[in-house]
Amino acid sequence: MKKYKPYKELELFISDNEESELIEYKTNLNDGHLIGKYISALANASLIAHEHFSYLIWGIEDKTKNPVGTSFDPEKEKVKSNKGKKTKGMPLITFLEKMIDPRLQLRWEYFKTESGLVIISLIIDTRFVSRPVKFLDDRYVRSGSSLCSLDAFPEKERELWRSFDSNKFELQFAKQDLRIEEIGQLIDINFYKEKCLSADASSDETIESLIADKIIVPSGENFNITNLGAYTLALDLTKFPTVLSRTIRITRYEGNRAIDNAIFDQSGTRGIAISFENIIKNIMRLIPYYEDYNDGIREDIPVFPEISIRELVANALVHQDFTLRGSRPLIEIFNNRIEISNPGIPIIPIPRFLDFKPQSRNEELANLLGKFHIVESRGTGIDKVIDSLEGAGLPAPDISEQDKLSTVIKLKTKTSYNQLSSTERINIIYWHACLNEVEGKKITNSSIRERFSLNKNKGNEISKLIIQALEEKLIKIYDPKVGSRSREYIPFWAKGLG
Repeated sequence: MKKYKPYKELELFISDNEESELIEYKTNLNDGHLIGKYISALANASLIAHEHFSYLIWGIEDKTKNPVGTSFDPEKEKVKSNKGKKTKGMPLITFLEKMIDPRLQLRWEYFKTESGLVIISLIIDTRFVSRPVKFLDDRYVRSGSSLCSLDAFPEKERELWRSFDSNKFELQFAKQDLRIEEIGQLIDINFYKEKCLSADASSDETIESLIADKIIVPSGENFNITNLGAYTLALDLTKFPTVLSRTIRITRYEGNRAIDNAIFDQSGTRGIAISFENIIKNIMRLIPYYEDYNDGIREDIPVFPEISIRELVANALVHQDFTLRGSRPLIEIFNNRIEISNPGIPIIPIPRFLDFKPQSRNEELANLLGKFHIVESRGTGIDKVIDSLEGAGLPAPDISEQDKLSTVIKLKTKTSYNQLSSTERINIIYWHACLNEVEGKKITNSSIRERFSLNKNKGNEISKLIIQALEEKLIKIYDPKVGSRSREYIPFWAKGLG
């Protein structure tokens, strides 16, 4: 007899998650072959996104996400056609387990609403998968709402294979067969103890913790240092060739062009965790400053808020694609801007940076830097960046992909409204809307004017910008029934009243 859980246990998850490449909502889908294709596509999508789980949920209306119940019962369903294999009449669950390769952990969960509606969730676990997932000898992916063969999307296939390589990189060995005393000469164990344990932690406690955090791996009576351990804690990266070329590089140019003379150009020589504070100090020392006089006292103020620099540098380090060789995180500082780049394009679509749940290309690195309090595990980094830039009256960040190989974020110095391009103005409005939405607020003509530091007589000009942002489908009207003078606006992805 099935054990049904209260629907409330699933309701919050559904409320927080739209249908996507990782989540599919259905009502009464019972075609075993189509279910198999969905499992393949969802599994491959989660591998590309470096997520452990994807979901196929029955009994939910896909557009409204309202529970409507399902008559589908996977334990009773039989395959209705052969389609090239002698499978007709086979129990559905057995069929899926046999025809999906490699074998996945498929967990079926059953729920009931208070009114008795049945909701079924299939949780697809890809934690132990090391190759693309096939169903009946074909591999599937999602393209929008369509199911397609992976062969038709070579870029997705490359990204899928890179996901396996990237996951392996962190846990590959940088140095092997070392005594614990030798490890102490190569990585900063005292820093690790200070951040993760205590200064008086015993040797056994420290070794156990280093193993648990995958910094070292037992090898007989000795130990191996992983790339993760070397990249974060190395006292001298030149002793670790596998990660030396991944260190961050900081360049300060005399002018506004990369062909201008570089007055500072250095790459790191220590692990990124133990050198992170020094990296930030170097950047803050090199960025432009302006003079401020308060009560007759002169003060030098950095053009860019330190919090925005910290968050973007941390993100560049943790989200880089280690499968791309010959590339490293770069910080390039000019008189009028700073550019922060890292190898690899974002897993999350750029316009959704603020509202999507955090996803990491390098989960072990993200977890460890989270323990060191260098990155936010809650994914609030970009929120802090946008908020700090707004507070300083600076343009919104310009975030772009370059040649499908790198992500570049540009921060520009303070610019008057008249000097901003139309694209820059719309960009500011969009991120202003995103920031307010995640804070539970809406934007208006008035709030946009304040964001640009404009007087009330500029209201008509702001109205034209709002119309342009609406036409470009970056924002939308929160409540279309409200008159134009009182209208509020939200990002295109947010839920309005219309």
